[in-house]
Amino acid sequence: MSNQSKAFAAQKVVLQLPWTHQFEFAGFYAAKEKGFYAHEGLDVEIRPGGPSQTALGEVLNGNADFGVTGSELLLARTSGQPVVAMGVIFQHSASGMVTLADTGVYTPQDFIGRRLEMGDLSSDAETHAMLQAEGITQRQYEQVPSTFSMQKLLNKDVSAVSVFVTNQPFYLEQQNIPYRLILPRSYGIDFYGDTIFTRETLVQENPDLAKAFYRATLRGWRYAFDRPGEVIDIILEKYSDFPFAHSRKHLEYEHNEMQKLILPDLVELGHMNISRWRHMANTFVSLGLLQPDYSLEGFLWAPEEEKPYFENARLQIITTAILCALLMALLLFAFNRRLQDQVKQNQQLSDEKEELEKKEAMTLWGGDLGYWRWDRSSNALFLDEQGAAFLGGQHESRLFSLQEVQADESLLSVRHFFSCFSDEIRKQKGRFELEAELVDDESQTRWVRCRGEVLEHMSDGSVNISHGVLLDITESQKTRRQVEQLTITDAMTGVLNRRYFMSRLGAFMQRVKFGEGNFSVALIDIDRMELINTEYGEHTGDYVIETLSDIIQQQVRPMDLVARYAGKNFAILLPNTNLEETQVACDRIRNHIAHHRFDTGNNSFFATVTIGVVETQEFSPAELNSKQLLHVVEERIKTGKEKGRNVLITRTNQTSTSI
Repeated sequence: MSNQSKAFAAQKVVLQLPWTHQFEFAGFYAAKEKGFYAHEGLDVEIRPGGPSQTALGEVLNGNADFGVTGSELLLARTSGQPVVAMGVIFQHSASGMVTLADTGVYTPQDFIGRRLEMGDLSSDAETHAMLQAEGITQRQYEQVPSTFSMQKLLNKDVSAVSVFVTNQPFYLEQQNIPYRLILPRSYGIDFYGDTIFTRETLVQENPDLAKAFYRATLRGWRYAFDRPGEVIDIILEKYSDFPFAHSRKHLEYEHNEMQKLILPDLVELGHMNISRWRHMANTFVSLGLLQPDYSLEGFLWAPEEEKPYFENARLQIITTAILCALLMALLLFAFNRRLQDQVKQNQQLSDEKEELEKKEAMTLWGGDLGYWRWDRSSNALFLDEQGAAFLGGQHESRLFSLQEVQADESLLSVRHFFSCFSDEIRKQKGRFELEAELVDDESQTRWVRCRGEVLEHMSDGSVNISHGVLLDITESQKTRRQVEQLTITDAMTGVLNRRYFMSRLGAFMQRVKFGEGNFSVALIDIDRMELINTEYGEHTGDYVIETLSDIIQQQVRPMDLVARYAGKNFAILLPNTNLEETQVACDRIRNHIAHHRFDTGNNSFFATVTIGVVETQEFSPAELNSKQLLHVVEERIKTGKEKGRNVLITRTNQTSTSI
């Protein structure tokens, strides 16, 4: 045990957790049970938390020395509470919204008009920030207070529930219930997760205690991720309090999900930087939780380096003289031996360097990553072979000068790297991740993810040297876009499908109810479709549907939404139109269709449509809803059929016909 540790041997320390015992706090259990705290001279009591007991409150009132909490720590500091962030465990936010797979909720936009179980602004800031970023106001959904369970979701009393993604989704997986996660970090809201903190007075008055606790804690977290099975055994034996105990499968699930957020193999445990905290603070400003003139001074713990043993100048001079004399004697005695040792060490260093280079090469190969290094002082960029290939060029691993890149047209892909990433890299302070859509030497589009780290700054604070890796994410981006497109479009015609049309109709309906404009809906039904299928065949019928889809899309405005409503029906949503404008647009569509000749081999024929139109201004706010609006327009289609087809019906007593 060090002299430092002995100074407060067996000192009682209390750690307050924010929630009940689970793998989320495995590093603290490992530090206690494997003797890491005891090695530092600490007797640590780990207290579980719960809904009615916050770690922030317990530390501030003196009942605990250290605590673990989330983004509310930043709000406490900026409101004047004397708390200090020591280190971050979760590098990415574990917050999310879970919804059942059959609810029809795919994006935050689908929350409009729904009941959502979630916390208030201070306790569930990531979710509120995501909704605000997507332009969704509090008037557009109903917030239900958190119960910290899945019951209301399973009973379908709510459409989505705010969860910790490392925990609650396990219950749905155990019951084989399909679900979907909507994550704030997918929409640009990515806060730090669990943060170790303490009181400002503690780090000022007893800095050695703070350092000892922090050293042992990080050692415990490294142990927990190196030996998760052993730590799970410890939790099951000593930290499983009924009725909150987790099963082994649940704890294993937590460990697997936490690795994705903590990234223990890529990011140093406890790492945090002021830029990320400032981004979180700016998000709070946008939510109205902070004033723009906030200050983060003193918020991040910056332990002083240990003072040298020799503080007395006279003692230092005497000791230095003695040491010099001893060193001279030792040097004369050991010169030859040290020379031999140096040769061995140089060889060992050379071998270790070669081994390290092999490991780095294997890591890059295994991760399908390319390496880059940018030195602004020499105005040069190094790209390995894989990195150059990701940019789309046919280049070998080499060092490029920027003058060469600007002058040589064959290096177009490298030039695109600079045009897309250089300005953003210059703004960075520590580690960063960027994505961009590039055009390679063959004019093909590629998506590239650039992860990097600033190694050195210039005197003015700008980046001098930075390096990192490149990852080609073109195929994953294409797949994601294809999946998104398939979920909202009709396979035959390529227009929107009915499900997506209904969701957008609901969103527009909510805007109208809040006094934000109006819209019209037109329903287009193909006349005598059964006769066309019978006389010319279903293949010709499909051709008619596809052709009419093209005609309709050509005649509407860019802002109008066209969907295939049913087998032979199309629907159009026309925002901000009155009855006269809608009637003109629909008459134009009807006349174009009526004059289009269909030629199918030996047969030639015309087709007509009957159109029903309804506008929101026909209803009072109390009567206005999607079902009522669609019922009215469907009835007008029936009226048009009774009047002989090829007509436009706006109200039941208004008909337009002509060819």
